[in-house]
Amino acid sequence: MAEKRRQSMKVEVSRCLDSTLSELQLIWDEIGIEESQRDERQAVVLLHLENLLSEMVREEKGTRRRLLDSIDACTSEVATLSRELCLEPYQPETGLTTLRAEKALRQQVDALKRQKKERTDRLEALKHTEQLFCDLLSTTPMYIPTGTVPTDEQLTALQEHIETLRADKAQREETFRETKQSILSLMEQLEQEPNTSFERDVVCEEEEAFSLSMENMNGLKRLQAELETKDHDNARLAERLTEEIDSIWNRLQPTPEELIAEELQKTLPVTGHKPSDIEILQSQLSKLQALKIANLKKVIDATREEIFFWWDKCFYSRAQRNNFGAAYEEEYTEKLLEQHDAELAKMKSYYDMNKTLLESLARREEMWKQMLEFEKKATDPNRFNNRGCVLLQEEKMRSKLNKDLPKLEKVLADKIEQWETQHGTHFLVEGVRFVDYVETQWTTHEQSKKVAKEERLNARNKATEKEMKWGSRPTTPNKRRIPGTPNRTPKRAKGHLPISSSGANENESPNLHGMSVHIPFPSPADKLKKCRPRMDSRTSPRKLRNSPGRSARRKVLGERNSRREDVSFSTTMHTNSWKSKNSSISSSGSSCPSYTDFTKHLSSEDKPYCLSSSIISSPQRSHSRVTGI
Repeated sequence: MAEKRRQSMKVEVSRCLDSTLSELQLIWDEIGIEESQRDERQAVVLLHLENLLSEMVREEKGTRRRLLDSIDACTSEVATLSRELCLEPYQPETGLTTLRAEKALRQQVDALKRQKKERTDRLEALKHTEQLFCDLLSTTPMYIPTGTVPTDEQLTALQEHIETLRADKAQREETFRETKQSILSLMEQLEQEPNTSFERDVVCEEEEAFSLSMENMNGLKRLQAELETKDHDNARLAERLTEEIDSIWNRLQPTPEELIAEELQKTLPVTGHKPSDIEILQSQLSKLQALKIANLKKVIDATREEIFFWWDKCFYSRAQRNNFGAAYEEEYTEKLLEQHDAELAKMKSYYDMNKTLLESLARREEMWKQMLEFEKKATDPNRFNNRGCVLLQEEKMRSKLNKDLPKLEKVLADKIEQWETQHGTHFLVEGVRFVDYVETQWTTHEQSKKVAKEERLNARNKATEKEMKWGSRPTTPNKRRIPGTPNRTPKRAKGHLPISSSGANENESPNLHGMSVHIPFPSPADKLKKCRPRMDSRTSPRKLRNSPGRSARRKVLGERNSRREDVSFSTTMHTNSWKSKNSSISSSGSSCPSYTDFTKHLSSEDKPYCLSSSIISSPQRSHSRVTGI
């Protein structure tokens, strides 16, 4: 291809040269230039052609040299930029001509320069922003070597650092506003003005003018902590003064005259803890203390009551209480009052130090009392007369209590053991260790239950012996009747009601219009004879079947026996007035023909133990009204 282009160029040059020489010959002919001059002129034309071609060759050689120099320079610059930008070295394609290689290298240089400029411009912008935040926060900027092109990682890290500074600035501004507000409130509470330059900068200057440096923020926190400490100290002081005032006031109970004389107020004039409030409380306390000195006996007695209260809360034994002998002295002096105050402070301190254990002990004592109460209710026969499932609820509570009490005792024993290991001494409950205290309680409780059980058994045996000797009284309860409903007369008793005229007796019944009613009750001895089953050697005692009729008769018999305890054998009633008791008793005796038969088996000293007799023990016993329908 190159050879063909060269041959074509050679032909073109030859044609142009022939055409030019032909035209020069014609011009020379017209001019009439001689042959010798024509040779010179042809030599000049040839010289010009040679110079022109040589110049063209020199120019092309210069172009080639410039291209090669450009390639070398671009290659070197590409390598430098790639190294600065931390990129891989650029390698042009192989087989390119000089011109194309130079062009490719030159384009690569331009691209790398643009990238370098972009990074540099971005770095400058980020550094400017960072410097602003660093000035506000008084922090050190992120280090990036000067005179170097930052890498993408460095720029990303710088951007993240700026975001961190921005967030830190927002957080510090919020903290500053909150802390400043708290400081203003505390200074107002403490009635304090800013004294130092830093305090004035915080309180008086604008928020934008305050430097949010770490040193200033730490100083701000220290200032807030100092003010809070002062405020807490004032609050504790005010609380202590208030407690002392209340304690002395409760002990003294000053009269209105004393209040007027000492210029005291029944209610505290302040409720806060500002310095001015503390001054008022101190003034009130000093007046009460002066009044306390003047009323030592009343104050000491009240202090003793309070000490007794704390002794109970701390489960002090009698021996521990006796260690404080001042509690029983009768000579009231200021020294005695100081001793009582010291003992009271000691008890309060002991309770505060062991509040958790003592509260658990109090809860355990309460559960113990509930358990004893439930066990007492369990022995009450009237507990079955309940409504609304009370018995079921009590049983559930008792079951839960029986489970929770041992658990609480175990937890308390473990905690007390840890306390004893930590303090190196015994934790006393009523003067003994907790384990011994609980064991003693349970042992005493079991013994008391055994004693109560034995007493019940003995009482039951005695009652059985008495019933075997004297007989038993039916214990069937009376039928519950609606108030106002008249009692019915049993059918079996209606046939034995002889009626006499109104003038035949001393007492009259208003329900029978002047008629007196005599009810002759059979004696218990006769009843025993009638009710005793007949037995012989051929028959065995037959067990009676419980029938409705027999139950009704037994019920009537129970009602009759219950009335016979307080009723004479024959009671008469009159519409106008009651006759004398002696006449009633005599009439009763006259209407009971079986009385002698019953009492002839009894001695005078055995009468008080007879359970089924109707012997009148005293003429002073009142009469009961018996009505029949």
